[in-house]
Amino acid sequence: MSPEEFEERISMGEMLVILDDMVLDISNFHAFHPGGKFVLTHNKGRDISKFFYGGYSLDGNIGQSKPA
Repeated sequence: MSPEEFEERISMGEMLVILDDMVLDISNFHAFHPGGKFVLTHNKGRDISKFFYGGYSLDGNIGQSKPA
């Protein structure tokens, strides 16, 4: 899938994400995702590799006793 086709399909409302070099349709995964529908909707059209493998942190959240 070309980047242009990916962007077009996202603009048409498809729930697609990129994981590594794969394009995944996540439209039927809302009910099963442990993070809930918001997480999937918020990341539609993005490369989710860093989230999938856990290589990220929330800005301003490191070293605090409470979440930012």
